[in-house]
Amino acid sequence: MYKTMVDVFENSFRLYADRIAFRWRNKDGQFEEMTYREAEEISHALGVGLINLGVKAKSHVGLIADVSHLWTLTDIAIQLIGAVDVPRGTDSTADELAYILNHSGSDVVFVHHAGEIEKIEKGLKKIKKKGKIKIKKFIVMDDEVPKKYARKAIAWSSLIDKGRQIIEKNGKEAKEAQKRRTKVKPEDLSTIIYTSGTTGEPKGVMTMHSNFASQISIVPKIVQFEPDESGLTLLPPWHVFGRITEYLFLSVGASITYTDIKHIGEDLKNIKPTYVPAVPRIWEGVYNKIMQGVRKSGKENIFNFFQKISLAYLAHKNRIENKENLYKKRPIFIDIPLKFVSFIMMLLLLPLKKLGDVLVFKKVLAATGGRMKASISGGGALPEYVDKFFASIGIKILEGYGMTETSPVISVRRPERVVLGTVGPPIPQTEIRLIDLDGNDVTNIVGAKGTLHVRGPQVMKGYYKNPKKTREVLSPDGWMNTGDLVRINIYGEISIVGRSKDTIVLIGGENVEPTPIEEKLKESPYIDHVMCVGQDQKTIGALIVPNEEMLAEFVKKHNIAGESLKDWIQDKQVQALYKSEISRLINLENGFKSFERVTDFRLLTKPFEKGDELNNTLKVKRHVVTEKYKDLIEDMYK
Repeated sequence: MYKTMVDVFENSFRLYADRIAFRWRNKDGQFEEMTYREAEEISHALGVGLINLGVKAKSHVGLIADVSHLWTLTDIAIQLIGAVDVPRGTDSTADELAYILNHSGSDVVFVHHAGEIEKIEKGLKKIKKKGKIKIKKFIVMDDEVPKKYARKAIAWSSLIDKGRQIIEKNGKEAKEAQKRRTKVKPEDLSTIIYTSGTTGEPKGVMTMHSNFASQISIVPKIVQFEPDESGLTLLPPWHVFGRITEYLFLSVGASITYTDIKHIGEDLKNIKPTYVPAVPRIWEGVYNKIMQGVRKSGKENIFNFFQKISLAYLAHKNRIENKENLYKKRPIFIDIPLKFVSFIMMLLLLPLKKLGDVLVFKKVLAATGGRMKASISGGGALPEYVDKFFASIGIKILEGYGMTETSPVISVRRPERVVLGTVGPPIPQTEIRLIDLDGNDVTNIVGAKGTLHVRGPQVMKGYYKNPKKTREVLSPDGWMNTGDLVRINIYGEISIVGRSKDTIVLIGGENVEPTPIEEKLKESPYIDHVMCVGQDQKTIGALIVPNEEMLAEFVKKHNIAGESLKDWIQDKQVQALYKSEISRLINLENGFKSFERVTDFRLLTKPFEKGDELNNTLKVKRHVVTEKYKDLIEDMYK
């Protein structure tokens, strides 16, 4: 068991020195590589340079940068000298950055580009409080420092060079850096991650070295990571899911290739990764792109036929292997005959399944590079239709569940046991309990719905400078209230039902979980995003962001007047289309109760965007959307 992240980094540097650690595109679009040995040298020199700047042990250092090897090397350097990084992406607003840096007391700040300096200073000027933080030094990671910032900023590579010079002379800062490594304790902070939650002001999650170290000690064994793994990532490492996946790869000596939306298709084919971590929204995008290609090829009926065959085969196979999401055990006199029927059905379906694999799905799998063992999904719930789609074409998704406050993994599917509709069982050393809406402990009632509470080595220390908020979610004896409504099946696997705070209470007293309704509606090719409303109303309504590309095809086909989305959504045929899609998806046949039906809706002309309606893991900020469209919502219920 690792005790600190210093242990993790030093172990990887020692064992995998000559292996490739990082691969990235340079400004010319060509890939460059870095070994673990080179990564150790750079991170050590950078740490020495920071000490020379006056960064003390346990100091807070801002890290405002995007996904790249520069971020990871900087993160490692900061932790190796016993300091604490405070990360955030460059797409954050000036006010967000100013709040986070001021609240955390980060007076040395890494920025990806010099443009972030102006943004931060602009935000800080708005803060009128006494004792406001004053930034001592900015470190510009792309090395382009304009003359106007020459006194307040230094290039990333210049700081590394300064560190190297000190190391060559065996200066006091070099000795101090080595000394600090030995003094980092498990209870020391590794990072303060400010949540970009769906409600309220960001809270600084204090993550200890022991939190991350426990994950590194446990999770690689569960997901069966090996040193020869090749990871492809576009996840922001300042979000805890992206960060932990990088740590997992590094802990086993695997290589990490950094990609982006523009190049991911090309990189899948050329890099041939074995694992690809991504948030559900990315998997939805991949699904939509594949299906759009299928529709344009005119082979949609063939594709759908073989997908249904594959899903049927998989369902029978899962029944035989006890990989169903069951909340009640079947009596043996029912179970054995059902499994016999499934065995016969598998034999009958097998030829068609194999044919579909060759004729249809082989091309899709080839596009992933052909070496993918599994993909990893986290940062939100994977929609059921997307989950089933990838299972049907033969791509294994290890969906995990967690939160920033739990560093983040609470549970994850096992490679040998992928059960659709679940996020797997809790990882080792994690205790769980379920509390229903009336405050009763329903942990031992199989299938009962309750708010999940967890306790384990991954649970945060608390919220920085916010004991009140800490007490709201973290009990004195270490139980963390996740706020998520879950059910646990007969095999101990968790299914996410919704958020306890997201529950819509209708005027008749019915409790409605909006997430299942929203995820079902997003199965429509004409719906890009949706948010249910209806608190204290008679019925459920929906705000819908249309899929503009698919709607444009519909408009063209039906000769509907207008040149833009704003024109189209007023048309009666378009309104009828969405009403029909809602009725098709939200009904009794699909498992929805009568009071869960969507009785009215409004189509929006502006897409939901990250940093506005969506948080940084692409979840809808319900309070923002509700406030922004309060007039439309009120109009819905007139």
